[in-house]
Parts: sequence; structure tokens; C-alpha cells
Amino acid sequence: MAKRKSGALLTTIAIDRDSRTPLFRQIEDQLRGRILAGSLSGGTRLPASRALAADLGVSRQTVVQVLESLAAEGFLEMRRGSGTFVAATFPAHVPQRFRSQPEPGPDSAIAPRVSGLGSRFGAAEVDFIARENRPFLPNSPAYDQFPFALWQKYVNRQTRQAYRGTMGYGDPAGYAPLRHAIADYLALHRSDACDPEQIVITPGGHAAFMIAALLLTEPGDGLLFEDPGPMIARNLFEALGRKLVHVPVDDDGMDFEDAIAHGGGERLAFVMPSRQHPLGRTMSLARRLRLLDWANSTDAWILEDDYDSEFRYTGRPLPSIRSIDRSGRVIYVGTFSKALFPALRLGYLVLPPALVSMFRNAIALMVRSVPLATQMALAGFIADGHFASHLRRMRELYAERRQGFLQAATRSGSGLYQVEMPDSGMNAIAWLPGGQDDRETARRAVLAGVHGYPLGDYCVRPLPRPGLLLGFTGVAPHQLGPGLDALAQLLADPAMRRP
Repeated sequence: MAKRKSGALLTTIAIDRDSRTPLFRQIEDQLRGRILAGSLSGGTRLPASRALAADLGVSRQTVVQVLESLAAEGFLEMRRGSGTFVAATFPAHVPQRFRSQPEPGPDSAIAPRVSGLGSRFGAAEVDFIARENRPFLPNSPAYDQFPFALWQKYVNRQTRQAYRGTMGYGDPAGYAPLRHAIADYLALHRSDACDPEQIVITPGGHAAFMIAALLLTEPGDGLLFEDPGPMIARNLFEALGRKLVHVPVDDDGMDFEDAIAHGGGERLAFVMPSRQHPLGRTMSLARRLRLLDWANSTDAWILEDDYDSEFRYTGRPLPSIRSIDRSGRVIYVGTFSKALFPALRLGYLVLPPALVSMFRNAIALMVRSVPLATQMALAGFIADGHFASHLRRMRELYAERRQGFLQAATRSGSGLYQVEMPDSGMNAIAWLPGGQDDRETARRAVLAGVHGYPLGDYCVRPLPRPGLLLGFTGVAPHQLGPGLDALAQLLADPAMRRP
């Protein structure tokens, strides 16, 4: 007499034989899901492996693999001579029971209990869109001109030469040869000598901002911040709970005199002296010295963002504030996002000696270390002279594209917008007539193939004139004329003017 099948009916398990997901994984995921949802309660007996394999139309070996895997996780109990059962109690690392619930309506949603920091980060305005290099997108390098084949050789070299010393965690301060290479570069090209021991490698520039704010200020502390200023940095500091004191920008850079005269004990000044973003202004020497005096007399700090200063088209790159700091009040932040490419995610801090140990420990506790293979590849790329050669080529290319942009914009924008072209950087400003809404203009310009940013997005207080920030470095010559003509045609539309 044939033995009857017993155990729970599992005919609702669906198998997609066209899926790339292996059969055992499909069955395993669905069984686990039914247990978590409560449709298979604790103590329920499952069919024998042979019977379940026949029901599902798979091999017995596949079913055995599923059952053994779920038993190892604690979802099933395999009892010799008795069969396989759903565990009477759930393993400690999962909740006791998940039951399917209807989607909550707008009135029934319950906010999760999180920290104040979590709430601020949850409410922050963050653009998650991955942007390809579209015409006039600000801050975009000429990706098509990057020597990717050469770079790949340095990346591959680290893979081929891997050994125990490079397979483990790296020094939290960063790969020593890379820190030496950066120190040499700063001394030669930025007239800013430093000890390699003062350099700490970070996963990008914004990580450096965050760490500096966390280590040098407390929630609620005041922070001098340029207005207009970089949106992401502003949102980051606000999410960290720092109180931003918005300081206007004029032709000499951050105009902070009134702010510090009526200040409330600000602990940090975030500045972009070599090329302010988005206006492109340069901070005068007099203001740099005055800011250093303020920091020294009030025991405050200066966080210097050296924003794309490599690309200066009239004379040598300007020296940093750090290079004239004699009191150890400046924290310098550099990055390779603009000079090479943003996906590299490598930045660095140049710190006063008194802060190095603290920042090194912070990196160790927060991220352990920046990926070592990437640091090693970059160190070789710099040491062999390729970084300096690439910068030289890009400065020449961007100078040509800058001039081409200016000529095309002057021709097409006559009477419709006025172009301001700073002496350095990767962007230009198209100042619009007073009746224009730069946010609406930017939105409609995208439809015409012009991807610029409205200056209004960078401001707390409105500027006297609306404007668009337009990148020129990533725009090929054949794209200039059609793009700027499309912008001019859009601005000539009477519907664009406010009533």
C-alpha cells in the first residue's frame, strides 16, 4: 500500500522557470515569507522532501537544500524519524511574527520614533537623481577627455599586486604615499606647504564637512555661511542642527563684518575664498586676514572649501587662506571630484597639528578607512605625473570652451540675458531680466535641452536679479550654439515674464 502524503499544502508556492533567480532561492524566499507572515504557524509539519519536490515539480535535491538552509536559519526544525516542522518559536534575530497588514492611509500613518538628528535628515532636501553629463549642467568635468584607459591600468595594478598588506584595513588617516603626493601637489601648485601627517583622507569633500562640523561644533552652535551658498552643504549643516548665520557675498567675497560685530559666539565659518559658489567671487586679502583675526580672537575655526580652484584662467591659482594662517585656525578641504571625476569619492583635509589625532580617530570610528585600492591607484597616478598633466590639459580645454561659451552667449543672448564669466571655475552666470522667475525658467529650459540651476535655489535672501548657473566645461563646441539659442528663444517668449 502506497504511503500517503502528509504535511501542509504548499501549492501556493509559485515558481518562475524563466527567472534568473535559482529555483531553490525562489522556494526558500516564499517559505520564509509565509512563516514570517504567520500563514505557517509554529509546529506546522511540512511535507516530506520527496513529496514536496513532486508537488513543486523540482528535484528532491533542490528541496533538501531549501529545508536545510531554513533549518540553519532557525525557521524550521528537522526531527529525525518524524519530519520537518516550522519552528515552535522564532529565532531571536527576527520578530516573533509578522502578519500582513493593509497599507496605512494618510491619516493612520505613524511616524517612526527616531532621534532629532534622524528627523532632520529625513526632512532634508536632497536630490537623489543621478545626473548624466548634459549640456550646461554646472560643475561637470569633460568626462570624454579623461584618460580612462590609463587610469584603469593603475586600478588593475592594485588588483594584480594585491597581498596581505593591502587586503586589510588601511590607515584611517589614509594611504601614506597618497598623503605625500597630495602634500607635494599643494606645495608646488597651490603654494601651500604642509606636512603629510597633517593630511587625512576622506570619502569625498562633503564627508570632510560633516566630520569637521561634528568635531568642532555642538548642535545649536552658530556657523557663518555665505548667502548665496552651496545648497548641499547648507542642508547638511542644518540637518546636523547647526545654526546658520547667512552672510552676504559681494565683489570681495563673504561680507562678514556686520555678522561678527553682532554675532552670537559663532564657532565656525564655512568659506570658499578662492572661488565662491555659485557667484564665483574671490575673497580679498584684507578680508582673509580679518577672518583669521576673528577666528584667533574668538577661538573659532575656519572651514575652507577649495572649490575647483585648479581651473583659473588668468594667472596662477590663488593661495589658500590656510597658507597665511599662523595660528592653526584653518581646516582646509580639497577634493578630486572636479579635477578628475565625482564618482572617485576621494577628498582630504589639511589640519592644524593639534586636530590630526582627533580627526584620524573619527575616520576610524565612522568609516574605518577609505577604500585602500582606490587610494593606491590615485597615489600612483599622481606620482607618475599624470594628474598634473591632466590638469594642464583640462585648463587649456576649459579655457577654450570658456571663450567659446562667452562668444556664443554674447551673440544669442543679446538683450535677453547678460553673461558673467568669473576668472576661474567651471560655470558662468546668465543674469535674467528682472521680471523673470529663474526657477520656472530653469524648469522650462530643461525641456529645451539646457540644464542649468536657478540662483534662487542657492539663496536665503533673494538676489537683486534672477539668474541661471550654467556649466561650460562639460559642453562640446557643437552643443554651444543650439543650446544657447534655445535658451534665448525661451526667454523671448512673453509668457515667461511675470505679470
